[in-house]
Amino acid sequence: MDPRAALWLVTGALLAGCVTAPQFYAHEREFDEAMRGLRSGPGAVGDARVAELGTQVDALQDELSRLRGTVEEAKYFAEQALSEARSARQAMASGGAAPGNIAATPALGDPTRLSAEIRGYEEAFALYRGGEYEAAIDRFRSFLQNYGSSDYADNALFWMGECYAKLGDYERAVLTFQDVVKRYPEGNKVPDALYRQGIALLEIGQRSGDQRTYDVAARQIFERIVRQHPQSERVVEAQRQLEALGP
Repeated sequence: MDPRAALWLVTGALLAGCVTAPQFYAHEREFDEAMRGLRSGPGAVGDARVAELGTQVDALQDELSRLRGTVEEAKYFAEQALSEARSARQAMASGGAAPGNIAATPALGDPTRLSAEIRGYEEAFALYRGGEYEAAIDRFRSFLQNYGSSDYADNALFWMGECYAKLGDYERAVLTFQDVVKRYPEGNKVPDALYRQGIALLEIGQRSGDQRTYDVAARQIFERIVRQHPQSERVVEAQRQLEALGP
């Protein structure tokens, strides 16, 4: 990849996020304050206020998830672009290669296919960001059919799960997040998939009338995150959920 093209991709990916650090941490502070108010209980703040705080927590949780996803995707695209640029420079330095030889280098793969792959993923993710969840599911599914071995495959499957969750289809969300963990156990989306699976289970419990059973299942997942992925950014959120679930 032309280093100038790589720089364009890096810049575009970072600008596409439109998320500043102050914005992100401001939402985290709001989330913490809402959680503290919620845990103080009805006796301290009144039933109406508890209900209001519960709604606020849910909304902030969704917003934090959206912001984190945007930041993660921008970072991922930037890393991929820089990796391609380094590979191109190494290929040229090692063989004095002409552009035609660079395209034949295994490290780079087929530039046309790579371009279509990235474009396909970006289009699907743009639909997700725009709230077109059903269309995004179709695009992510098509992407996985065409590029099942892509570095973006686990991300695509994860965002499919998020689309189902946004549509309120928590059962499919749980199954899709489980697919992420099962099919890509070493992928960077495993902690995220586990966490969102736990949240989806809590939602199912609230709707099913058998909340205790689903709370137990969600607790096991949050505990798994803390135990198996202690360096993940999701650990803090998993611990918050465990505190909210109580002993």
